[in-house]
Amino acid sequence: MKKTITFILIILGLINLKLHPKIKKENINEHIETLNEKALSFIKEDDNNILLSISEIQKYNQNISKNTNSLYDLEKITSLSKEEVLNYINLYKLPELPKYNSNKKITKNEINYILENRNISDIKNITTPKKGLIIKRSNLRSLPTNINFFPDKDTKNFDSIQETELTINTKILILHQSKDKMWSLIISPTYIGWVENTNITYATDADWDYFDNTKSFIIITEPSLTIDNLILDMGVKLPYLKFSNDNYIAIIPTKNNKNYVTKKIITINKKHAHIGYLPYTKRNIINQAFKYEDTPYSWGGMNKNVDCSSLILNIYKTFGFIFPRNTKEQQKSIGKITYLSNKTNQEKLDIISKNRISLLYKPGHVMLYLGESNKEHYIIHATKETLKVTISKLEETSNLSKIDRLVTIF
Repeated sequence: MKKTITFILIILGLINLKLHPKIKKENINEHIETLNEKALSFIKEDDNNILLSISEIQKYNQNISKNTNSLYDLEKITSLSKEEVLNYINLYKLPELPKYNSNKKITKNEINYILENRNISDIKNITTPKKGLIIKRSNLRSLPTNINFFPDKDTKNFDSIQETELTINTKILILHQSKDKMWSLIISPTYIGWVENTNITYATDADWDYFDNTKSFIIITEPSLTIDNLILDMGVKLPYLKFSNDNYIAIIPTKNNKNYVTKKIITINKKHAHIGYLPYTKRNIINQAFKYEDTPYSWGGMNKNVDCSSLILNIYKTFGFIFPRNTKEQQKSIGKITYLSNKTNQEKLDIISKNRISLLYKPGHVMLYLGESNKEHYIIHATKETLKVTISKLEETSNLSKIDRLVTIF
């Protein structure tokens, strides 16, 4: 009897590997999955099927890059003219005033100081970018200042000069220093702007390549993980050395006294990370999305939070996708588009219901369509209305009439 049971278990294991040939054996054995209970009602029987392999996702990324101007191939940027650096600085105009920093109106003296701090007169005729890494979750700003540009005295989650957040271990190119030497103008794979110098380090070619391209890596699968006072967002990729029964021994970049990168070892519980990218399945998309429920909303990822497009970007980073940061660029470049602007609400629902686990876009906003429950359609999104990541009935929101395109990524 024992031999029969053992034989059956071996056969079942072989069948599982055959059904999921893209999942490495070590991933199956080592990763401890944390499945959100609410996600279960949206997960179907066949949602473990692999939608795209890693190699197929890499080809997908190449097509995305061709379809947008907002992804930057840092390897190809070797020198910049003075005019090019100046153009990057001038991408951003001073927000329309008045604006408020906490409860105080921003003064003309503050504005003048900020503009002077861009240090335009010090731009060289030819700039050779220096390679670097983000060593701490950072705000990327359109101006070199931490002064907030809020629209009124009460708003604390919408800053006009907050462009995006950069996660730890993001590779960057460093172009130019602010006058006070506190900020650097940098190019990241998804954005250009100003980052505080305390949050970046220079990197040699070898270290830049190691932290970005090592084949032995883990992916953070939790929305926000704090280790040694460092915030690790979902989708952060880190080299790892080994694993024990419960933990991964991983490496994060930090800097030495010469402002160059050095390696720091940290321990991460297996519940919070995965060896290599997660298998790209509907089950995993749903589960990763539900982990974000009730996470606070902030424009551009301020205050350690997410906005609508970073929510989507971070979920899909766990599978190896490289998306543009903003909804405007995402909706036209990342997948197969079905246009809905000329459809009635019922026609939209009919099309949407046939495309479970798709992205729904309206001007300035993106939502992940989860499917139906009790004959009602549900989405998950980071929204200004609730100021958090919310699961909503699509029919009961103002979103349905404004949705103008559906995007599928498989």
